[in-house]
Amino acid sequence: MRSMTGFGRGSAEAADAGVRIQVEINSVNRKTLDTQISAPREWSGYEATCNEWVSAAFQRGRVNIQIKAESIQNSCDSLSLNTEAMAESLKNLRAFAESQGLDFAPDSAFLLELARSVKDSSSLPSWKELIEPVQQAFQEALADINSMRQQEGAALAADLKARITELEGFRQKIAEHAAGTTERYRDALLERLKQLNLELDVSDERVLKEVAIFADRSDISEETTRLACHFEQFLSFLESDEATGRKMDFLCQEIHREFNTTGSKSNHIEITRMVIEGKNALERIREQVQNIE
Repeated sequence: MRSMTGFGRGSAEAADAGVRIQVEINSVNRKTLDTQISAPREWSGYEATCNEWVSAAFQRGRVNIQIKAESIQNSCDSLSLNTEAMAESLKNLRAFAESQGLDFAPDSAFLLELARSVKDSSSLPSWKELIEPVQQAFQEALADINSMRQQEGAALAADLKARITELEGFRQKIAEHAAGTTERYRDALLERLKQLNLELDVSDERVLKEVAIFADRSDISEETTRLACHFEQFLSFLESDEATGRKMDFLCQEIHREFNTTGSKSNHIEITRMVIEGKNALERIREQVQNIE
């Protein structure tokens, strides 16, 4: 089981081209797969290939990818300045600031960032010429983020297993309190009739009919049985190698429905209390499930 949240980094060198490729991937939870890719502006047409690599590793989530390509020589030596591009950028920025009535006083930090942003990349090869190192860096970043997602997924699985065990405890207590409900209702009914000087025998047809109607309306055996099945299925999803986040989310809805039905059928105070506790615990499970792929 994997979490939808993670971060990964990978790098590779294209020695012949004198370029180092760096790839960073981060992901957060989302109901569908949404990929955002940032790459050198000189490149185009790489999105389809990158999306294929991503879709092989992600089922859903918002995935942000940043691909950088830099000169190996420039990364080791002093910063290479594209003075012509910097001068043009400063001119345009100053003109814009004046048109907006803003002060424009660039300091050393601003100039450093500007130098990095307009660093001459005219010699950067096409991404297709660098596809092998790009893919190598990409796969390294995917392996890194998947490792992190799996570690968090294992922690989530352990937490969810404990919470499902807690819900099973509530279900068992509900079943225990439900046992004998009909008999208690029958005894209470006869006691009320006695207080009203309307003593009837327990075998009286009217008493039997009233008790039978109550038993049918208050029977929660189906609900507790379905809850047990849902819990068992949920635990099996925790052990699955497939993406089961959506299935778990659906199961949470079904569990919530069974708790609601149980609460509406029963008039036993302890069962009502167990239903409330169960729904509160289920809400915490649903929050965790939103992070599972």
